[in-house]
Formats: sequence, C-alpha cells, structure tokens
Amino acid sequence: MLRDLHIRNLAVLEEASIELGAGFNVLSGETGAGKSIVVDSLALLSGVRASSDLIRTGADSLTVTGFFDPDSGSQKLLLEAGIELDGDELVVRREVARSGRNRVFVNDRPVTLKLLAEIAPFLIRIHGQREELGLVAPELQRTWLDLCGAAEATKLLQQVADAFAGYRAAAARLERLSGDDRSRHERIDFLRFQLAEIDDAKIELGEEDELRRDREVLRHTESIQQALDEANTLLFDQESAAYDQVNRSRQALQAVESWEPEAGGWVRELDELSIRLGELEAALRHRLDEVEADPKRLDAIEDRLVTLERMFRKHGTSSAETLERRATLAAELLELEGDESTLAEVEEQVRQTIANYREVAGELSDGRRRWAETLARRVKKDLRDMALEKAQFSVRLERRRRTDSQLQVAGEGIEFGELGYDHVVFVFSPNPGEELRALHKVASGGELSRLYLAVQLATRGGSRTTGPVTLVFDEVDAGVGGGEAAVLGAKMKRLARGGQILSVTHLPQVASCADLHFKVSKQVRKGRTHTRLQRLAENARVDEVARMLAGSEVTELSRSHARELIEGAGG
Repeated sequence: MLRDLHIRNLAVLEEASIELGAGFNVLSGETGAGKSIVVDSLALLSGVRASSDLIRTGADSLTVTGFFDPDSGSQKLLLEAGIELDGDELVVRREVARSGRNRVFVNDRPVTLKLLAEIAPFLIRIHGQREELGLVAPELQRTWLDLCGAAEATKLLQQVADAFAGYRAAAARLERLSGDDRSRHERIDFLRFQLAEIDDAKIELGEEDELRRDREVLRHTESIQQALDEANTLLFDQESAAYDQVNRSRQALQAVESWEPEAGGWVRELDELSIRLGELEAALRHRLDEVEADPKRLDAIEDRLVTLERMFRKHGTSSAETLERRATLAAELLELEGDESTLAEVEEQVRQTIANYREVAGELSDGRRRWAETLARRVKKDLRDMALEKAQFSVRLERRRRTDSQLQVAGEGIEFGELGYDHVVFVFSPNPGEELRALHKVASGGELSRLYLAVQLATRGGSRTTGPVTLVFDEVDAGVGGGEAAVLGAKMKRLARGGQILSVTHLPQVASCADLHFKVSKQVRKGRTHTRLQRLAENARVDEVARMLAGSEVTELSRSHARELIEGAGG
C-alpha cells in the first residue's frame, strides 16, 4: 500500500506531498489542472521509462518518492538483489536529470530500472485510458480465473505442480540413462573427476570466512598492536589514566557520602565501572600478547584461499554451495553407476508420472471451465451496472499443440507445465452482434478500465481486500454518467475495502464515495503556472463535489446536493 507520495519539479507541479490512506482515495480537479501529472508520478514509481521533457521548466531534475508497505513478493525480489528492508517500510525514489541521467533508489540503495519494474507489480498497478498494465496478459488472466476457484483451485494447483515435478524428475533420469553408452561413461568419468577434485581440496563448511578474518588480522598486525598499546596506555598506564581518574572520583564522592544523599549510588556505579575497566585491561593485555606478525601463517592462508576460490569459481560461490554441489554430483554418479539394467523401469516411471499428471491436470481444466462460467457471469453483471449493458464477456480455455510433447490429450501432443495445460483467454465484445475477440484487439482504454474493475470484483467477490497492491484507476469513469456513475463509485469503494484504490475522476457520484478526497488545482503566479495538490477537509470536500455537480459557480443549492450525495454514498 502507498502511504506517502512526494513529487518535485514534475511538469507544472513544483512540489507536493500527500499522505494517502487505506480504502478508496479520490483525486479530482478541473480539466487541465494536472491530475494526469499525479498519475505520471506513479508511473515513474512503477518503472516506466522517463524523459527529461517531464522536468519542470527552469529545474535541473525531477524527483518522485513513494513510501510503501511492502508485501512478500517485493521483499523476496529485493532480498535476491541483496537489499534488506529496514523495518516494514519500502521507500522508492526516482530521479530524472535534464542531462538524461536516470537514477532509481530503494531504501537509499541504488538499483536498476529493471529491478524496479520487477518489484513494481507487487506495489502498484495503474489502469486507465493510457495503461493496460497486464489485463491482456494470458498469465494474469489465468491467475484471476484460478482465484474464482478459491480453495478448490489451490488444492488442484498444488497437485498439478507436484505431479509435474515428479514427471520432470523421471524424465531427466530417463534422459541420462537413455543416452548412448559412450556418452554415459564419459559423464561418469567427468563426475568422478569433479568429485575427486572437490575431495582433494578437503573443504570445510564456512572455513573461508575464518581464513579471511585471520588474513585481515595478519595483514594489519602492526596497526592492531599500536591501537591496543595506545588504548591500554590511555586507560591504565599514563599519569592521568582513565582507571586512576575513576578511582579518584570514587574516593571524592565517598568522602561526602554521609552528606550527599545520591553520592552512595554514584560510588557504587564507579565501583562497577572500576571492575569493568580492570577486566578490560586484562583483555587488552591478553590480546596484545597474542597478536604478532607471522609471515608464514599469512602465506599459508593466502595459498588456502586461492585453492578455495578456484573451487568456488567452478562449483559454487562458497564452501556451503560447493559441498552442496558435491552431494548433487555424488547422487548423479550413484544413479548412473547403479542403473545399468533399469532403463525399462525408468521408462515405465515416466509413463506413470505423465499419466498421473494428465489426470490431475484434467481435473484442474474441468474446474477452470466451471470457474470460467462463474467469472463471466459475475463480470457481465458488473459491466451492465457500469454502462456497458450490451457488452459480452467470456473466458476461453485453449491448448497449444506440440508434436514432440510427452502429454497427449484428445489424441494430440500439447504444451504443459506446473500450472496445467490450459491457456486462458479473456474475450470481449463491447457491442451486440460483434464477434468476441481477445481484449487487446477490441477494447478501448475506458472499456479496459471498467473491465479490469469488473474482473477484480468478480475474482475477489467484494469480500476480500485488494491486498498490499495499490490499484490506480485513471478516469475509469470516462463515458459513464448518472446512475451508472453512482454504481461505479460504490463498486470501487467496495473493492477498496481493506486495501487501497486511488481513482482519478471527474464525476461527483464517484468522488462522493471516497474515504479520502484530494484536489488538484492550478494558478498563475508571476507568469508561472503552479499546480497544487491538497487533501480536502469535510467542508472543502463538499465545495469540490458541488463544483463537480454545478461547474465553476458553486451555490448553496449545489452544496446541499453535494452533502446529500456524500451522505448517501457513505463517503
């Protein structure tokens, strides 16, 4: 969820900060006020490519910063990239300079634009007139369809994934065993050579870390000795040593202990400090006696690290990975050496695993056909409510042929994987009599926006939250008016329950449903256009909804209608 957004020098927006909240957030303003600038800022945070043309006239760079509550998906990708989160906050900052330099930071760590684009779908999704953001992607369509299956889908997907893993393991084993005899024995010789190489190195788990620590000590022995000696002198050996000063302070306070009520406590604290200093002196002297230059030991460590790093380059990046690699090689060698007469057995195992996969994947496909009917029925109902009463929507399950596939369904080879063998296609027709076609071939931006909202409502049933992802709808209400607009606002408010939606709108019926309302306005000062972004308090919100109802001239009657609209929407 996006908690805070800060924008600086983006187009006509000099500087703005807003604090968004959970639920339904609405952004409104007059035409040309700069609502699209806010969407542009969010697009920058989602990893789109940026142009220096976006920078405000007279500025050298623009900056957009978003503070997010991250989810497990984004955290996993960041950990894989070596970035650990500090607490439960994820800060994404995008900087674009007029020179063309484009920088991305996550929690003040520089990252690539590619990484931002990978984590962005776990943080924010923009949908509107200009953005489709995945609605037409087959993989996402399959995911949404499976959401309709709820617990049944979860169970079947796990069974299919397990069956596919079993098949892959058997198929890999068969491939190794069914190669020509010469290749097989060459592989055995190669495995024996690699195992002998690792064994000869006598690698111990974690030894490289200890060796590197010892190497740094031996490389800097003189500096360490000087530091230990100087610390010992300052604390204990010179005339004004800290240890002596502590004891003198203790004696001075002890002399007034009978008159000063707090002196006794201070004396006890100094007693403890004196004891700790004594222990520290012993530790420093002991370490000073231990540390000594040892060129032979340093040479031995360097030689050992060279050996280890050579092994790591070939078999893994660490002792742990290299030893894990050894176990894998040993298992493969054992299999190749011990399976001289089991080729027929493995072939039978492949047949059994593919038969098992066909059965459970077929059950998943049957389930998807049922869920497709449910999804289409729900989506069409919501589309009717959103001024697309004549639109048709359906979900098709397709299979892709593959002649060399091990999986045969209805007498032909098809592609298959851990998610089954179905390719899910959403098809749509906005007008009666027109052929149902794939979304990217037929739907306009406004239709896609409403269709996206309908799919979200259908797959989540209105009772589940949007999750940690912030959904952004840019003028999803284009072409909608009257009662349909009120229905649309109510649906978005329902979808935002427990999650977060930010909607750019020009309709008062939608704005009246907001949990939080923000206004974009502009003014000209000293010949420069300035855009302002502000959260509206209750009275200001009534005025804004009244403006959206009546135009530039707000009257008491329009205010009354605005209050009635807000109260009726529960906003």
